[in-house]
Amino acid sequence: MVGALGGKVNPEILEQMLKIDLGFKTMDDFDFEGKVVLLRTDMNLPLDPKTNLPSDLTRMKVLAQTTLTELLVRGARVAILTHQGRPGDADFTTTDLHAKILSKMLRTKVIHIPDVYGPKAVEALKKLREGVYRIIMLENVRTDPEEMLKKSPDEHAKSKQIQVLSTLTDIYVNDAFAAAHRANASLTGYPLVMPSCAGRVMEWEVRALTWLLQHSERPRLYILGGAKLDDAVAICEHLGETNKADWIAATGLIGNLYLKVAGYKLGEINEKFLDRKGGIFLYENAKKVYEKYKEKIILPIDIAVETPKGERAEIPLSGLPLEMPIKDIGEKTCELIESYIREARTIVISGPPGVYEEKEFSYGTKRILKAIAYSKAFSVAGGGHTVAAINTFGFTDYISHISTGGGALIEMLMEKELPAIQALRIASKIKIS
Repeated sequence: MVGALGGKVNPEILEQMLKIDLGFKTMDDFDFEGKVVLLRTDMNLPLDPKTNLPSDLTRMKVLAQTTLTELLVRGARVAILTHQGRPGDADFTTTDLHAKILSKMLRTKVIHIPDVYGPKAVEALKKLREGVYRIIMLENVRTDPEEMLKKSPDEHAKSKQIQVLSTLTDIYVNDAFAAAHRANASLTGYPLVMPSCAGRVMEWEVRALTWLLQHSERPRLYILGGAKLDDAVAICEHLGETNKADWIAATGLIGNLYLKVAGYKLGEINEKFLDRKGGIFLYENAKKVYEKYKEKIILPIDIAVETPKGERAEIPLSGLPLEMPIKDIGEKTCELIESYIREARTIVISGPPGVYEEKEFSYGTKRILKAIAYSKAFSVAGGGHTVAAINTFGFTDYISHISTGGGALIEMLMEKELPAIQALRIASKIKIS
């Protein structure tokens, strides 16, 4: 299950996860009957630029199925806070659509309030308290000009949003794991001024990923793909330095960057694309990482390109350079990575190996995900495109843990302290009446 544990989890592992000291309170620590809950979620939906409609509802579905349903069953009245996009971006929109979609999922009316903490929000929260409303969706929290300011949790706690909403609600529940690496006001301010806990998604993300980092069996295989080069280079370096990984398979754009680092000329069209994605700035560091840890790094041994006719052509590395875009790993690379998947006891995949959205170039992603799904290893998958690919190919029930996080997952795997989680841990030590 996304944001929680799937069907492929050994009962002994589950028992170990339940014993992990999270350092923060969970929903088990509170009685929600008759309480007004301020629920901070991450329902930041990927929007199709042509239709402005969501292309994937994974995060919203998992919230509806877990934390939100439990709060309602346990008698809470809920005010939802989420962000959508960033100010100035095309996907920075109102949360009206979110309320409509969530209403259908829950089969319960979710009232959209076009306000975060102004008069309309205050009035709606009073109606929530009185029982007139059961669930409300406040406006995109990033419309608050103070939300994304660089401030400490103490400073955020003094902001207008936190001061107003904390006095009108009883318990703050943070279920926004995918945004936990952000030090925004709504993620770090509330735990300092009101009773607070993690939602079920946040709780199980931390349990599963902590277990992965501290207790998972070797050998460990990390498969890196997608187009976020900075994250991939950073995690490669961390895995090498800490010896957390036995093998690192480089696919997608990071695979292309490491091929270039290893001395292969990719062709002008591919090297220009790499540069546009930040490869020009990351090359030297990637080279240093590759030279230091190349015994762990598995490079592609063949690639798939798009021909001028729009067809797939698989090319060995001896066929480089090419003036055709590289869009997938080839069959021999799939076989190579599969041999490591069979040996691994723990597998982490972040980023699809190819442009899986295009039928001709979905082969590598589908084949690698299938091999992971049918392996006996404890498996973790994360990143928006990875999760969407798993859903597309029907492997959701065969991955041990599917993370809702992208950047948050990467930072957790790099053993960084995530601001939102840190705030919950601080809150657990504060006595708030």
